[in-house]
Amino acid sequence: MAQACAVAGHLSLRSDTASVWPMKRTLSPLLLVSLLTFAACATPGPRGPAYDFTDDRPPEAASYRDFMIARIASLTNDPGTASRRYAAIIDVMPEQASIAERAVFSALLAGDYPAAAGLSSRALAAGSDASLVRLTLAVDAIQRGKPEEARPYLEEAAFQPFNRTIANNISAWRALSKSGLTSAIPYLEQGLTGDQRYDSPSLYMMGLLQLSGRADDDALATFERVWASGARLAIGVEAHAELLASRGEKARALEIIEAFRAEVGTNAALAGLARRIEAGERIKPRRLTTRQGAALALYVPAAALMYQTNDDLSSVYFVLALALDPDLHVARSLWAQALENGGRRDDAIRILRQVPKGSPYYANAQGQLAGLLNAQGKSEEALRVAAEALAGNPDRGLLLQLADLYVSLERYGEGEAVLNDVLAADGEQEDWRVIFARGAARERQGNWPEAEADLKRALELRPESATVLNYLGYSWIDRGENLEEGFNLIRRAVILEPRSGHIIDSLGWAHYKLGQYEEAVDFLERAVELLPSDPVLNDHLGDAYWRVGRKLEAGFQWQRALTLDPTEKDRGRINAKLHSKLGPDAPEAAEAPPPPVLVPESP
Repeated sequence: MAQACAVAGHLSLRSDTASVWPMKRTLSPLLLVSLLTFAACATPGPRGPAYDFTDDRPPEAASYRDFMIARIASLTNDPGTASRRYAAIIDVMPEQASIAERAVFSALLAGDYPAAAGLSSRALAAGSDASLVRLTLAVDAIQRGKPEEARPYLEEAAFQPFNRTIANNISAWRALSKSGLTSAIPYLEQGLTGDQRYDSPSLYMMGLLQLSGRADDDALATFERVWASGARLAIGVEAHAELLASRGEKARALEIIEAFRAEVGTNAALAGLARRIEAGERIKPRRLTTRQGAALALYVPAAALMYQTNDDLSSVYFVLALALDPDLHVARSLWAQALENGGRRDDAIRILRQVPKGSPYYANAQGQLAGLLNAQGKSEEALRVAAEALAGNPDRGLLLQLADLYVSLERYGEGEAVLNDVLAADGEQEDWRVIFARGAARERQGNWPEAEADLKRALELRPESATVLNYLGYSWIDRGENLEEGFNLIRRAVILEPRSGHIIDSLGWAHYKLGQYEEAVDFLERAVELLPSDPVLNDHLGDAYWRVGRKLEAGFQWQRALTLDPTEKDRGRINAKLHSKLGPDAPEAAEAPPPPVLVPESP
């Protein structure tokens, strides 16, 4: 019995560690016997009390336990827990600097700026020279109104290129407050490459810096230079238009705002500025404070990072930007998007609820909030949020969000009605995105003649839109019309977006529809490589495998598609293929849905 107790005790210690990992719901007979044996040993019996194993734990056991909990929390989207656990063991672990750096990063990822600031001081004391630690210390100094204390943190560290750009830009704003433009401009100039494609963010920052230093002529020259290069950054364009309007050049200001809308999309702040100019309000250019400028020095690169990645890494920079300028509500909007990218929807919802009604980005935030609620299955709450926001603010962007919400709920008629209202209000200013969205809504309702007209018009307005090329080309092939032209449209879309899993899937599915199954497999495999968690793409690949005789692999792909949360309609169709032994020829296996409506969002 004593030997059995010793074995059971060993098993129990292992189960403490294993309990944090996914486990099967049922226990094996052997493990069940072991657990029952351990339970019996834990009860004092006639041979004396059970042995207390906790006395044998080494002193550092608790620290390693905290470290493991922190690591697991980091891997399971719980940065708050990770930060607290790392913070608890900074002083007792061998690699103090590394542990402290992890604690700082986790605190920022969790949105806890005060904790990150305090932990950065501990990290520095432990010998850390990490870029993020130094950036946090610099932000803390500026946030406390002591920008000169930020200088050593910004200039002594061996920053990598991304953080080096941020540090230089923050340094420029620090220098402006201390010594003026002559000392500030060189910080931005040292990062210029001579290529406008890469230099435009720094040049826009230079224009903002010149404007805040009251060198208005220089600022206007810089803004015009960047505008002529074709670069478009909403915050820079807003400052450019404000400066023009303040000088009486209102027509030119409205011209660049309209050009931004046509080329990039509607921006809430720019739309509000246009309304103020048209109403005859006196426009004054904004002169940014050190804190506001430093916040933008963090926000602009973070926004670029957010659009280039599919995780929540950019969150750490949005948190630092908002610590400097809590009124930079556009940062909250993009921060929420980053959190959604990282699978943290509850956190994203919390951040969006912090955008106040008076912000120009309130309507956009409410639209995002409605979309997130809908993604959580709370469709009625999502519609209520959008409707309540519209009642107090008939914002165009929010109307588009409402239309998108209706479409996602397959209420295509209501979505089309909202899009009709938007197009009517737009008048002669045709927006290809709205026309395309209405065409897609009409196509889903079976109204092909009007849908085709919308899709063609959207393509005329935006001939290089991979989204429109893909949708129109796929629709033609799916209907057996204009086959050669349809293929050419999808091929052009693939050239424009070679890493879009949805568009490559369309090309593969077009081959499938025409019976070209071997070609279909090639493209559909590539699509699944790019988007392995998409149930529709996995389902398509299963169909193609079945057609070329790879039936075992087909079954695997259909089974995988079922684990990826398909719609109820798709779930029934996939189950029919799996259980009928007829594959795609099963009566219940209806045709696959058309490609998704991938309308680009406006920054």
